[in-house]
Amino acid sequence: MSGTPPVTRADIAAGLRRLGLASGDHLIVHSSLSSFGSVEGGPHAVIDALLDVVGPSGTVMMPTFESSDPVFDPATSETSLGAVPAALWKRPGAHRSPHPLASVAAIGGKAAWLIEGHVDAVTAHGEGTPYHRLAQIDGKVLLLGVDQDRNTFLHTAEEVARLPYLRPQEGSYRDAAGAAVTKTWPLFPGPHRAFIGLQSWLEENGLTRKTAIGPCVAQIMECRALLDALLIRLRAEPGLFLTANPNLPDGIWQRAAVHAAEREQEAFTLAADSGTAGCTMEAAIRALAAAGIRDILLSFVGDVPWPSIEEPWRKWYIQGLALAGIAVAGIRLPGLEPDTAGKAAFLAREAGTDTLIVPSTVAVDSAAAAADLGVRVLYQNTGIGGAEAVRLLQDPALAGRSVALAFDPLGFLAAGENPFLTTYSRTRVRLHTSLLYLSDGFPSGERTMLGEGLAEVAELVSMFRASRYAGLLVLESPSPVSFADSVLRFRALLHALGRPV
Repeated sequence: MSGTPPVTRADIAAGLRRLGLASGDHLIVHSSLSSFGSVEGGPHAVIDALLDVVGPSGTVMMPTFESSDPVFDPATSETSLGAVPAALWKRPGAHRSPHPLASVAAIGGKAAWLIEGHVDAVTAHGEGTPYHRLAQIDGKVLLLGVDQDRNTFLHTAEEVARLPYLRPQEGSYRDAAGAAVTKTWPLFPGPHRAFIGLQSWLEENGLTRKTAIGPCVAQIMECRALLDALLIRLRAEPGLFLTANPNLPDGIWQRAAVHAAEREQEAFTLAADSGTAGCTMEAAIRALAAAGIRDILLSFVGDVPWPSIEEPWRKWYIQGLALAGIAVAGIRLPGLEPDTAGKAAFLAREAGTDTLIVPSTVAVDSAAAAADLGVRVLYQNTGIGGAEAVRLLQDPALAGRSVALAFDPLGFLAAGENPFLTTYSRTRVRLHTSLLYLSDGFPSGERTMLGEGLAEVAELVSMFRASRYAGLLVLESPSPVSFADSVLRFRALLHALGRPV
């Protein structure tokens, strides 16, 4: 800044002591030299001030990754993380880890111990790494003129918590003998995290302290307290660090991974109806991928029923689903006759499923014919109540065959029943259910968002979940436009019901 005197080594040391730093402390430092305005002595004055405060028994550590070298060499590879770490790793007595993705350099009493074996750890920032070891010795995180987005230690919490969006990452480095080594770390955090959103929470909970050193805002955090507090939150909020930006590609797949991991703890399988997930199959695949839903019920593509789609297009769609990692949970047919049972069974096998959903108006001999061909037939209640649905499923013609109920709350509403208070509670229909539709609306047939109609979806899901229901839940939104909101509402419902056993 024009007219502002340079910050000195003594100024920086005094500011660090105001933060509570003292001899024997061990630090990881993230810094911006320019945040001080002008520093008399440049980056080495900052390092000297840090070493003055922590003394010979303390340790100063800084991240030194972000090299453009294809093979990271701790003896020669530069870092793009700023002038201060670039100066630190070249200082006499500095130790530097060869980790190509998360290298650090350190000077001081614990430097060699902190660095040792970094590339051999399972993760880049978790157990067995310099970052996690710093927490074990009551180290501190120091930010000098940078925000929480530069706080590499926060990756330690992600990796210790084994968050579901961590992905494999490969890197190459030169070992002590000078040989190039390529290795994959299976749980790497990747880009784009919303760490800055933690700042107010850290301040409100006394997890950080701040001071000004000239124009530089400096703040300090205790590694162990920070890690412990974050792990408590991450157990309940695995998406805590993720951006809420709906259009950022990294955020989309990271949130999807969190959503999918949550549902993997459930006994049920969540699928989405193709007819309400997207106006085209391509749109439905994108919508399911963003929601972390890995199963689909094929009903319609646009306005076309699945059986009416020409074979080349069906195969194209099935291939696209497979490439996206989406399994076909079942096929919904508008009808079924004894002479079409063979085609229906073929459609199921073609799509890689054994499940057909048909309306309850289909005759039992047609359902029996399809079941005899090795498929499971689920009757979707259409114009009948719960007691009648049970009688249908207990028809002697279906005995010994794989036939069950696709429980449609809107269908029972249209038949004059309350889906939970009447159908579920007063009949034995639940004992025959293998699929529950997640759809809401009114007896007139009008559809609404989940929680805004009379289908008693929350009550049904709660009771099915209480018996560790292992069948299908199929999400049906009022329209493809509202599919993403429907997913969020279902997630909120599950969270309100508590964790599964």
